[in-house]
Amino acid sequence: MGTTEPTAGAGGALEDGKAAFAARDLGAAHHAFERAHRRDPRDPHAMSWYGLTLVLVERNSNLGVTLCDQALRAAGPDPDLLLNQARLHLALNQRERSVRAILRGLELWPRDARFAAARDAIGIRRPPVFGFLSRKNPLNRVIGRIRHRWLGRHTPVYELSPLALGVPLAAPDEGRS
Repeated sequence: MGTTEPTAGAGGALEDGKAAFAARDLGAAHHAFERAHRRDPRDPHAMSWYGLTLVLVERNSNLGVTLCDQALRAAGPDPDLLLNQARLHLALNQRERSVRAILRGLELWPRDARFAAARDAIGIRRPPVFGFLSRKNPLNRVIGRIRHRWLGRHTPVYELSPLALGVPLAAPDEGRS
């Protein structure tokens, strides 16, 4: 597998970083995102990706969280930035904050497959089967367990890691040549 020459400009470095991140090469992704952020420090996407890799590679959680939050404030709600925020909080073992970012993304973009995959991977608690009964009601508990087992057999299993969060599974025919 040959390496390609990095593209020029902040946008090119950002694309190189995304490709390296998708290939799970965190070191290369971090360097590409750092280049993109240095070339255009006000670009929210470069800021968010660089903040994420700062946490994953250098374990610099203070600066990483600050950059991701600043990117969201600067650009407003954006699916990539919200997913990066969820990944960042997952990497910091802040599951509740990660869930909040995923739910916000689902609220704003209900048909985005990345947020649905992230929700399934992180395992967000479902509402009771019968909403008019309490969660502790024996009927809700029994039917809820049945639903949980059924869904466990009929839904794909996702990898729960900051690298894989929000990556939908490929269709069965896509992976075969």
